[in-house]
Amino acid sequence: MEARTAAHKRFAVALGSVPPEVRRLFVMLQRRVVTESLAHVQPVLPADALQVDLPPPRAFLTIGQRRRMDGAAAALRHLDSRAAMARMGAIGSVLHAATPCVLHALLEGPNPAGRETNPGMYRATPTSWHAEVNPFRHPPAEQVDHLTGEAVAMALAAPAPAIARASWLAFTVMCVHPFVDGNGRVARALALAVAVEDTSTGLDWGLPEEWSVRRGDYVAALQAGQRCGSYDAAALDAAPFVEFGLRTSTDGAQQCRRRLDVLARWFEQEPAGLPPLHRALLVAAAMERGITRDGLGALADDGEVVRQAVNELLHAGLLSWAPRPASRREDGGDVRWQLVASRPVATASAGTPAGRR
Repeated sequence: MEARTAAHKRFAVALGSVPPEVRRLFVMLQRRVVTESLAHVQPVLPADALQVDLPPPRAFLTIGQRRRMDGAAAALRHLDSRAAMARMGAIGSVLHAATPCVLHALLEGPNPAGRETNPGMYRATPTSWHAEVNPFRHPPAEQVDHLTGEAVAMALAAPAPAIARASWLAFTVMCVHPFVDGNGRVARALALAVAVEDTSTGLDWGLPEEWSVRRGDYVAALQAGQRCGSYDAAALDAAPFVEFGLRTSTDGAQQCRRRLDVLARWFEQEPAGLPPLHRALLVAAAMERGITRDGLGALADDGEVVRQAVNELLHAGLLSWAPRPASRREDGGDVRWQLVASRPVATASAGTPAGRR
């Protein structure tokens, strides 16, 4: 626990010490990464499980993957809003008895699988069980409501660190398998809801990404606790998954700090004569491999100020409009336009030219 606490403290100090524009850039990037991770729609990277400092947005998404992303984005907004309300003292905690069903409704509402999964409702049927894939049998449907409610109550009240309760809840929900589909996504979102309790940066920003990048370890930790063969609260062993959660939360905070350092260096190497917002716009256009009008609001609260800065960068030839690549457009969708930076930049992590396109 000490290593995790220290890693999160160092990240919080770093986040508080960078210019506000860099904080906005980090949140902009990390919200996208967390959304991809909750949905388990990861960028295609050069090597298996390679985690880069500035991961590119996923391209060539299927309709189902886009819908998973839409659902994950809605779930993240819900968690973020409840976290803000908890910080204000308006509510006692992010997690609530209704949270599993609320998250499921948001995640499955877009119908990513193209079939009815009863969003926001516990399953009323047995799970599809294939012994050759995983010999663990989930509990019958009539026990789901009670077991899930007990798990949430335990995660709220147990005298244990938040990350331990978060990981335990994710493990338990995946063992109960309370929904027709989307159980993994709900479990990961529930872990975020609990882990936020002992972080001072708004969310445990790195946890979902680590769970997605380390998918093999994630599944192995889950199955290591399910060796009893069927749901039995006394026989299940959450320890491997809790240890996995603690380790990945620590590594995630360290990765977030490295990512923040990269963004801060990148921001500082933009032309010194430019105002901070202008530099942030150039970094955002490169970081996101092109940014649409919809994405500009993440960089400033005043839309008119952003529009003026964009126009000044366009006039100076530092930004330009370009068609959104087909790989980033919805199937059959109209051509959309994006802002791209007009010159290459040396990436702060590798120091090699990276075309802003």
